[in-house]
Amino acid sequence: MLVSPAPAALRFSAERLARRERDAERELRQLRAALDLHSVFLEIGAGDCTLARRAAGYVERAYAIDISEDIMGRLGGPPNLVRVVHDGVRIPLPEASIDVAFSRSLIISQLPGVCHALKDGGVYFTSSKGPASELREVFLDAGFSALRFYVNRLRIPYLLARLLDDPFRVVGVK
Repeated sequence: MLVSPAPAALRFSAERLARRERDAERELRQLRAALDLHSVFLEIGAGDCTLARRAAGYVERAYAIDISEDIMGRLGGPPNLVRVVHDGVRIPLPEASIDVAFSRSLIISQLPGVCHALKDGGVYFTSSKGPASELREVFLDAGFSALRFYVNRLRIPYLLARLLDDPFRVVGVK
């Protein structure tokens, strides 16, 4: 008698998709104040583009970049959503073309590319667990003019951030 293997778990389970939708909605609420109908938005590490698809309804153009064409290529989206596959380091967008950039976690090697793509006054939202002094140094070295630290949606001064060992929500301003 042949025994068939148990069915493989779905790559995109309903629970996972529901969790991604909830996360994207929460992230969009945090970004909403920085977005308007004339903004250009960039999501770095977009994966299935859940956030970028939602943000596209609030902006002129939304870019979603990821290293995996497989996930991004399967899902539809609005006409103002542009998917871009990249190498994980360089940000392949024109200089000064982005108003608001977002990534779920900071990848330091991407900072110069993010700064290059941001317009003057543009902002980059990300998260990092790192010494505030080191974060400040790498952001300023990459070309950002200011850095803001947040813990649990509360903006904290740099000197306090230096004392804390919490994960930060970081906002870099070009």
